[in-house]
Amino acid sequence: MSRRGMTTQSYPGGSSQSRFRVNPKPTYSERMSQTRAEIRSLIQVKLRDITLDDTATMRYPTFWRDVTEKYHVIVEGWPRDIPFKNLSDLSNVQVLETLLQGWQSGTIRFRRITDAEFRQLAEARRAQQAALQQQGIEQDEGADEDDVD
Repeated sequence: MSRRGMTTQSYPGGSSQSRFRVNPKPTYSERMSQTRAEIRSLIQVKLRDITLDDTATMRYPTFWRDVTEKYHVIVEGWPRDIPFKNLSDLSNVQVLETLLQGWQSGTIRFRRITDAEFRQLAEARRAQQAALQQQGIEQDEGADEDDVD
């Protein structure tokens, strides 16, 4: 039997001996969880700092409505090859580590936008939704996977 931080050696005759590892290396799953937690914490602090709202929360599926419309804040620098979605839906530790490094270094950041920028983004969003609707593709009201720079 193997548990985190402990290895078990079995011997003939049914006896076994356990050894504890001094500094156990986190499992892949543990690295995923730790990295997600670090990113979530960073995002929460940065979002609350820029919005000046201690209750502001990151909502990926409704980011446009719940963050951009409400606070006039966007995300800049999100890698184009990584989907803008809930971190729980990202199942690759390298992707999560890329996001963590981006948030830590400031290459991924929140930015407050002007009213003029907001109007321009809102118009582009309406045009995109109209084009999707014309193609018969429904999009959730607050959904905005393509609303990041």
